[in-house]
Amino acid sequence: MGGDLALLGAALVFGIGSALLPMFLNAELYVVSMGALVSESILAIVIVSLVVGTVIGKAFVFELARKGTSRIRNVERQPSQRRLVVWMRSVADRLHLRQVSDWLLALLDRRYVGALTVFVSSLVGVPPLAVVTLVAGASSQPRWLFLLMVFIGRLLQFLAIGYLVHAAF
Repeated sequence: MGGDLALLGAALVFGIGSALLPMFLNAELYVVSMGALVSESILAIVIVSLVVGTVIGKAFVFELARKGTSRIRNVERQPSQRRLVVWMRSVADRLHLRQVSDWLLALLDRRYVGALTVFVSSLVGVPPLAVVTLVAGASSQPRWLFLLMVFIGRLLQFLAIGYLVHAAF
């Protein structure tokens, strides 16, 4: 019992951390490892704990973006000169991912239709949820709807990944 509580607490903390530092703490990899290592009886609870942590972290980032909107709009973006970034953009352009991503991000300016972008981003990762969180916080997106879509999308994604991995092991 104590080990299960520690596992749930670790998942919650990892979820918060992955929402705040997605480049360093990958929630999908955490789900893969949990799917391979924990029993089926506790896997869903661990995933729910991870999702709750992710929602808490995204709520914090959303609020930071909402409060700092005027500062974010004053920053000028410089085009990247890194080869990897330039190559990734060319691949994304060929696959039309960039157009889809830009279209979905544009929907965030619409109060309720923008929830589609949040849901798709939470479920499949295009556009990246970290970017969607910042843009949604700076837009008129309702907080409750944003958090609900993140919860549902991440829960579906993590359950699918976790149980597919668990079935493979």
